[in-house]
Amino acid sequence: MTKSKRIKLLEEYIRYLEKAAINYGKIAHIHGVKLDEETLAKGNRLRQELEWVYEHTTRAVSIITYNRIDHIEEIIDGVLTTVPNGTDVFVCDDGSNDGTQEINFKGVHYYRGPNLGVGANKTRALYLMKNHHYSAMIEDDLVPTEKGWFETYEAAASLMDVHHFCRVQDKQVLETRPAFAEYIKQAFNATPIYASSPRGDFTFLTRKVITTVGGMNPAFNGVGYAHVEWSARVRKAGLISHPLGWIDIAEARDRFKQIGDTEGGRWDVDKALISKQIKRNRLIAKRLAKQDYIYCPLRIE
Repeated sequence: MTKSKRIKLLEEYIRYLEKAAINYGKIAHIHGVKLDEETLAKGNRLRQELEWVYEHTTRAVSIITYNRIDHIEEIIDGVLTTVPNGTDVFVCDDGSNDGTQEINFKGVHYYRGPNLGVGANKTRALYLMKNHHYSAMIEDDLVPTEKGWFETYEAAASLMDVHHFCRVQDKQVLETRPAFAEYIKQAFNATPIYASSPRGDFTFLTRKVITTVGGMNPAFNGVGYAHVEWSARVRKAGLISHPLGWIDIAEARDRFKQIGDTEGGRWDVDKALISKQIKRNRLIAKRLAKQDYIYCPLRIE
């Protein structure tokens, strides 16, 4: 085999790893290795091992919804057409009363519970995804529009030792560790971005988050603070290896579109009640912040 042929095979191998998003720190070592028959043989064995790992990795997406019948089918279709083959897709319905339960949930697992609020509904999702290696929670105001977002987050989690990613959007702050961003850019051409606090409309996580932190605290009810408090425990557990804490990947984020935020769904109720819930939950969050705890049991109702 000629040297040019070996180089071509190695380049194809590297592209395979990048495309499959199974980067476990190997690509950086593959660049620049001596191109000989022994190296290529090792590369083929590694490729087979990584293929096995990728095929046996379990993945899940949970769509968090309440009274969004006008959007839920579009979101389901967006998820089903963009996630890797074999991904389990759940729809967690917090007791919608707009007819959501009557639509066709073909291709997904539908779970409906009583109306207990966003935190309780996300705990349902975490419970359903607790045995999956990689998972995502998507609220009912986001739609995936392009393939590759799940694989990008999965690769980033593997390479960066970050077990939690979230939307940053309007809360973006500047990088404080330029070498970190440069490493990620060189390793698999991705751009980490950071926030001052986590948004709750999208979360990508590894199984370690669920086993270490558990679910949302049931003390919260209605709207506000349950997700923020849960995310704070993820950070306290040391599962985000960057001082800024709240990280997203620009190339994955850009494969979503927003179809609403603070209108419709759970926001389409009495404004005074929402204000009361937020005020109450803020006080609960302050009280819990003083407690030295990380894990909250996964209670599903």
